[in-house]
Amino acid sequence: MQQTSVREFFADKSVLVTGGTGFMGKVLIEKLLRTCPDINKIYVLCRSKRSKTPTTRILEMSLLPLFQPLLEKNPNALKKVVAIDGDLTRPGLGMMSVCRDELIENVELVFHLGASLRLEADLRDAVEANILGTKHAIELAKQMKHLKAFVHVSTVFCQCDSKIVEEKITKPDVRPETVIALSEWIKNNPAQREISKSLLDAHPNHYTFTKQLAETLVDDVKEVLPVCIVRPSIVTPTYKEPIPGWVDSLNGPIGILVAGGKGVMRSMMCGRDNQAQVIPCDIAINAIILAACKTSIERNTAVTPVYNISSGDFFPITYGTIFDKGMEAFFKYPCNPGLWYPDGSMTTNKFLHNTKVFLFQIIPALIIDLLLFICGQKPFMMRVQNRIKVGCEVLEYFTMRTWLVDIQNCTSLHDYRSVEDRETFFLSNVDLDIDRMMKHCLLGTKQYCLKEPLSTLRSARIYVWMYWAVDRAVKAYLLYQLYKLTFYLLDEVSNLDSSQFLPASMPCKTLS
Repeated sequence: MQQTSVREFFADKSVLVTGGTGFMGKVLIEKLLRTCPDINKIYVLCRSKRSKTPTTRILEMSLLPLFQPLLEKNPNALKKVVAIDGDLTRPGLGMMSVCRDELIENVELVFHLGASLRLEADLRDAVEANILGTKHAIELAKQMKHLKAFVHVSTVFCQCDSKIVEEKITKPDVRPETVIALSEWIKNNPAQREISKSLLDAHPNHYTFTKQLAETLVDDVKEVLPVCIVRPSIVTPTYKEPIPGWVDSLNGPIGILVAGGKGVMRSMMCGRDNQAQVIPCDIAINAIILAACKTSIERNTAVTPVYNISSGDFFPITYGTIFDKGMEAFFKYPCNPGLWYPDGSMTTNKFLHNTKVFLFQIIPALIIDLLLFICGQKPFMMRVQNRIKVGCEVLEYFTMRTWLVDIQNCTSLHDYRSVEDRETFFLSNVDLDIDRMMKHCLLGTKQYCLKEPLSTLRSARIYVWMYWAVDRAVKAYLLYQLYKLTFYLLDEVSNLDSSQFLPASMPCKTLS
């Protein structure tokens, strides 16, 4: 039986989005406004930042390239977006009572995307953003008079201790409330690091640990709230909507891409044959929207519906393929030149990796910082290298392993949907092409993250070839010097050995 179309479902409804000013949050807001023009209001919970009020931050979204196709057709679209001054980490979300009352009275769907994505975050910060934030959002949802769906956005890697990630909730041995209390108790404790480590168990960091605990909080209220959980894997720039390659964050793989493209990162611990669990942002957002529709229509009070959003089996891809295709695409669509020619590599050998990092990252950084210091400038290259080191260390756990991700529930979101809805909210029915994906990823990063206009492509290509020539010339010179040094040492050793076999001088005996 065919369900109501997504456009009709969202007509005259008001929704609340947490994390709406983040990468995925912006794409979600744009998609709802573009495909569901009859939506009533989109409330966005956000706080003041860098002296900018929530209203100012929302208004600035109209300047982003992401919203330009929408605003060309509907200049007043963003008037439906209402900024709510609040903070997920504070009780009651830190909102004024009048704002809370408005949300309680009007909101029918909640998209909870707000979270800390910093893999290196300490326990307290991760608990505040991911566990307390979810707890406060659920408390508000319980008061909403017309709530039809509460969609919690988690991560596929919250079950990273299992090689097969199923679409079900696995509860940890510890309760979220215990971890919340413990994070407060240890904040000034000298043994904070050791205590945090013992809590993590099989988790590599506080991010995946606290996201698993947040899922427990959501599961606890399945009998009183219409809830579901969606788990994106590694989110990459948009594949085709509203513009190909949109990204505005250097988190995760984009940061690695930029560091490699600028020549400041030369090696990474990564298994070439490991399957990469990635998903373009626009496909992930489509699944989130469809999950909200299905939850409101087919509420399940016995089991919390879980939807893994990843490339899975319909688009299997390895890190080696991503690296090779990325290098091919880089020469066609390079970013503006950085420190050196981008010629990095991946390895599973820790000694080889550390050697490359020391020779080709640390030593050049020290030399550049020394020259900057001599010239009276502020050194910065070692700071960059330290950030790269931290980023690579937290990503190493994921790039050195393979997971099999079950996406059956996610692909079933198209069941009973019209052909129009399937095309508009595409999932596994889109023809993903790795070459096109890498092209848009590079061009999107260049334009939207690095703020480099496409008009610089021609000069960037020329500089890349110049850097290549210099790189090869320097390597040839160093190899030549190494060749000379080797033969010099061999010659010295040969001379030394020869001298040991010469007959010792004998004193002359005078004949009488």
